[in-house]
Amino acid sequence: MKCFECGKGNLRKQTAELEGERHGECFTVRMEALVCSKCGFRTIESARMGDYALRISDAYREKHGLLTSSQIKQRRRELGMSQEQFAKYLGVGSASVKRWELGQVQDEAMNRLMVLKTDAKAARQNAAEVARRLGLSRRIVA
Repeated sequence: MKCFECGKGNLRKQTAELEGERHGECFTVRMEALVCSKCGFRTIESARMGDYALRISDAYREKHGLLTSSQIKQRRRELGMSQEQFAKYLGVGSASVKRWELGQVQDEAMNRLMVLKTDAKAARQNAAEVARRLGLSRRIVA
C-alpha cells in the first residue's frame, strides 16, 4: 500500500511508537503500525484503532494512579463476576463497566470505589480511617 503522506514509499507493518492524546495530555505507545519506507509516516489499520485507544487510555491511567482496563477486568474476574454483576456490585450501569474495560477512563471517585470494593487491604485501611475519624475503637472494624 502506498504512503498517504508522501505517495512514494510503501506502508509496511512493523512495531512502532505512536503518539496519542487523552484528556489533553500526550502519550506514546508501542504497537503494530503501518510505517512508510520512505518518509517514516506512521498510521494504524482501522482494525487496530480500538487497541490503540485502549493503550493510550491505559497510559493515562498509569500516570494518574488509576486502575487500567486489564486490572479492572482482572479484579472483576477474581470476584467471579460478569460485567453486569460487577456493575450491580458497584452500583453503576453495566455499560460503564464495559466502557472502562474497553478503554474509557473512569473518574477518580469511581476508581476509588472499585479499589475499595475489590481490595481487602484497601477496604480495611478505609474502615480504620473512618473509625478513627468517628472516634471508634479500631477493634470494631478489625
